[in-house]
Amino acid sequence: MKPVDQPIKSTRYQDLIRSVCLVLVTITCMLSLQQGLSGSGVELESHRVGVCDVQVVLDQIPQGKEITNEFSQLRRKMEEDVRNQETSLRRIQQEASQLQPGTDARREAEKRFTLAKAELTWMQEDLEQEFTSRFKLRRDDLIKIVRDAIQEVANERELDLVLNNVARAAEFKVYVSVWARKDLDITMEVISKVASRVEDR
Repeated sequence: MKPVDQPIKSTRYQDLIRSVCLVLVTITCMLSLQQGLSGSGVELESHRVGVCDVQVVLDQIPQGKEITNEFSQLRRKMEEDVRNQETSLRRIQQEASQLQPGTDARREAEKRFTLAKAELTWMQEDLEQEFTSRFKLRRDDLIKIVRDAIQEVANERELDLVLNNVARAAEFKVYVSVWARKDLDITMEVISKVASRVEDR
């Protein structure tokens, strides 16, 4: 029996050695990873970081609400113009359907319908381009004011970096904020700073 037992014990011994080596390698990797993360943490701690939710600022400040109301009214006016054109288009189509096919009057009505339909398409495109262009211009001006306020607050707080604290979809991209202490959030201070500038004007 001894010749048979010896290979079995040897195999078990080899398996034990492999297991121990695997555990040691795993521990070594974990320690290396932890050390690397700790090194990053130490590097980050040498900088003062602030967090500002720019979208909240834009929603809360008077200028942001003014732009929202202004362009909501503009959007309603554009939609009303489109509906009026659609009503005119349906009326022309109805008039054409009541005329005898092949007659000059029917052909003239069909021509007016085709032209009115093309005008409706052009109107929708032009209105959308105008809305987008005007909105972007106003919003860019407002964002510049907010950025200046952020920089001013950051200087007052002696911050090295301010992160835009968002987690929203924008143009099919998602921007996620990094972690920061609550006491570094300067959102309300930026709102106050922008509001005070409005009062000074």
